[in-house]
Amino acid sequence: MALAYVYLAVGIVFEVLGTIAMKYSEGFTKVVPVILTLVCHGICFVALTVALKSLPISMVYAIWAGVGTAFMALIGLVIFNEPLPLQKVLATTLIVLGVVMLNFSDKKSEEQIAKTPSEKILKKEASAVQVDSHRNAG
Repeated sequence: MALAYVYLAVGIVFEVLGTIAMKYSEGFTKVVPVILTLVCHGICFVALTVALKSLPISMVYAIWAGVGTAFMALIGLVIFNEPLPLQKVLATTLIVLGVVMLNFSDKKSEEQIAKTPSEKILKKEASAVQVDSHRNAG
């Protein structure tokens, strides 16, 4: 499970890098930043997909969005000289606090993580086969 958090961190880093490249693409008119945007976001989504194998989607998405938003606010201030008014600081703080609260409320064992629809269907089909085999045996 610890490796899933590494993949989540990789997803966040590449999402931030892809967003920075997107800013430099000037509306997708510069080829190199466009390519970097697509590659970085591609790596981001692959990493998130791997993280989702063992972490709940609500937690992964909240962390990804919240941390990415906070990083981009800081990067906007440092790299792009964007203003950082009190309202933006408070809003970003609320997002980060929301992510923290979600993580504390989502402490569940692996058995409590919902199964995917395909796993549920396979389980139902296996149960139906067992019922039929018991009927035919008697």
